[in-house]
Amino acid sequence: MEQVLTFEFVMKLIREYGRAIVSLSMIGGLVAMSVTLWIAQPQYQASVQVLVNRKHTSAGDDLTGQQADVQMITTYKELITNPVILKPVRQSLLGKGELQRSLSTLKQAVTVTSTANSQVFSIVVHDHNAQASAVIANQIAATFQKQVQHIIKVNNVTIVAPAEVPQAPVSPKKLANILIGIVGGGLVGLMFASVRILTNRRVQTLEFLTEELQLTSLGLINHQLQQQTQTVQLKVDKSLGDSQISKRV
Repeated sequence: MEQVLTFEFVMKLIREYGRAIVSLSMIGGLVAMSVTLWIAQPQYQASVQVLVNRKHTSAGDDLTGQQADVQMITTYKELITNPVILKPVRQSLLGKGELQRSLSTLKQAVTVTSTANSQVFSIVVHDHNAQASAVIANQIAATFQKQVQHIIKVNNVTIVAPAEVPQAPVSPKKLANILIGIVGGGLVGLMFASVRILTNRRVQTLEFLTEELQLTSLGLINHQLQQQTQTVQLKVDKSLGDSQISKRV
C-alpha cells in the first residue's frame, strides 16, 4: 500500500511512534554528550602574526613592492608547512617532554591564514596542550624568520604579535555537539517510524478496499470475545474432615 507524505501521515507517524522518536533523540543526545565530555580530546589554538616587508629604494617601488609582498604570502604559506621549516622546529622541540611532536603531527597542526590586501599573515597551531600550542607557534615563526633570509633573500621579517597561551579550548563545542546528537537521534527515529509505516501491508481502513481496490462492501462483521466462565466445585473429603476447593476453567 503506497503512502503519500502528507500532514495526516506525519501526525500518524508521531502518534504511533512518538515515544520511540523521543527516546532515540535522548539516546543520541546522551551519546554525543558522553563522547564530547569523556572521549573527545580538547584542542587549543594559538596564533602568531608575522609581517614580511621588503625594503624598496623609491616611492614608486613601494606600491609595486607592497603588491608583490601580498602575492608572496602564498609562497610563505607553502614554506611554513614545508619540512624546510618544520624539520628545524622539530629539532628544537626534541628533549622538551610534552613539546615533542612528529613531523606529520606538526604539518597537520599548522595552518597559515591571511586577509586580502594585507602583508600580515597568521601562523595558527592546534594542539591538545594549551602551552604547547603557543610554544610551537612562536618557534615556527622564529624559524621562518631565520630560514627565509637564506631561501628567498628576505631580511625584513617582523613578528608583530607573538602567540599567547590560550585559556580555553576551541573544540569540541559541547552544546553544538549535544544538539547535533539530539537532532541526529530524532532523525533516526523518524526514519525508523517511516520505514515501519511504509512497509506495513495490512489494510488500515475500509476506504482502501472500496476506493483503491474498487471492491464492493458487503457489510461489517463485529467481533466479540467470548467470556470465559469459571465453575467452582466443592468436594468434601470425609476421611480428613475438611473441605477442598478446586476450580475448573
